[in-house]
Order: sequence, then C-alpha cells, then structure tokens
Amino acid sequence: MSGTLPMSYFHMSPSTYVVGDEIFGNGRDKVDARIEDELEKRRPDGAFPRRGAVYCLESTDFTTCGVVSSGYIYQVVPSGEPQRRDFSWIGEMQKALLRLKYTQYERMKEYPEWSPDLIEKCCSGYWNGEATNTPGWEYLTSSCTVVEVVAGELIDPKSTNGGWRPRGAIS
Repeated sequence: MSGTLPMSYFHMSPSTYVVGDEIFGNGRDKVDARIEDELEKRRPDGAFPRRGAVYCLESTDFTTCGVVSSGYIYQVVPSGEPQRRDFSWIGEMQKALLRLKYTQYERMKEYPEWSPDLIEKCCSGYWNGEATNTPGWEYLTSSCTVVEVVAGELIDPKSTNGGWRPRGAIS
C-alpha cells in the first residue's frame, strides 16, 4: 500500500476549544494595519482575506511565525483546501516599517525601505505563494475543526522552538 499521509496542521490560540469545535478567523489585523491594508488591496480573487482567516502551521513550532502571546495548541483539520503562503514576505515589510520608526539606529539602514516597489514585490510574492530565500509557510483557511488538544495549558510560543513537547516527554 503506497500513498502520502495526510498533512497535519496545528493552530495556537489563547481561546479554549475542545475536540469537534470549529475555529473561525477573528477579523483582526495579524500585523501592522499598514501591511494588512496593502495586502488586502492586492488580494487576488479566491484568496482568503487575512483578517478573516484561520492560520495553521505544519508543526508545533510557533517561534518564527509572529505568535507572541501564550496560547493552547490544537491539531486541526481545515474546512477546505488551505492556501499556503510564505510569511517571510511580510517580515520584509515589517523590517521596512521598523526602519521608518527607528531612524536613529544605524543598524536599521540594513533593512529595506518602505516603498511602492517593496510593497508590490512582497504582496505579490505572498499572494502568489512564492518562496523567499528563507520561507516560513503558513496555511490559511476559512475555518478548521479541532481534532486534538495538543497542549491544554497556556504555552509561551518561545517554548515551542523546534516543536512543542509536553513536559517530561522524551525527545
């Protein structure tokens, strides 16, 4: 018997869910509103709106995807085919906004400038599902169903580096 195993998806949220619950997007900005607005202006037909999407990863490592608040970890099944996006494109725009904000720091000059060309390049790359040199894949879906509560206690996303494991688990 051959074939591919179905992909596992994981979601981290401060909200508590139980197996069988359906998770929906919360309608809020995930990053700076200027970035979300630029992405939304360029969102192609058929692409999930970021503000209304649920975000999933292929692993339980939430250290690189921008999750900063503690949450519970769930294994989920998307309601339909998820859309894969490289969130590193957004990171480039975030760096450009940091450069605008912290002009007094010489180091910020290494970051890209916030410009129409950068915005277009990053938004296009993101929506087209193109990989950057250091891709970080997120999967957007309109909703998903909890199939397992992986972490039933609040977990600091920093502690998920390399994939979250319960205390006392053998690595």
